[in-house]
Amino acid sequence: MCVKRLGILAFLLLLTVVVTVGCASSDESAKADRREIDYTVAELGKLPEELSRVIEENKKKEIRMTYIDGEDMYLVRGYGEQKTGGYSIAVAECTEDETTIFLDTRLLGPPEEEGLSRDPSYPCLVVKIEARDKEVMIQ
Repeated sequence: MCVKRLGILAFLLLLTVVVTVGCASSDESAKADRREIDYTVAELGKLPEELSRVIEENKKKEIRMTYIDGEDMYLVRGYGEQKTGGYSIAVAECTEDETTIFLDTRLLGPPEEEGLSRDPSYPCLVVKIEARDKEVMIQ
């Protein structure tokens, strides 16, 4: 009976590995179909007035949103309230495929230096691209 349980356990472990590897390779295949998008990081002080207002009203919580103004599309990623200043945001990916735009960002912590602002901060990044009629995924 113990051998039978060991066999079932080995089978389940093998099945888990196969499923995990299959998912990883399909993710890589999907990323291979993506192409880079030309973008600029917009200055927060130079955004359309309505967009600036919405960001300001929601800055204390995480923000993932899009805003279209004529031929421009703004992809917004805010990380909500942080306990100190000194944070920055890096764009890890700004790509598209046939149906979707992908924006992936990373919040970078403050340097460990004295003189760092102890006031809360609200890191937010706005990426400006040419408007497209596609679904948007912001990570």
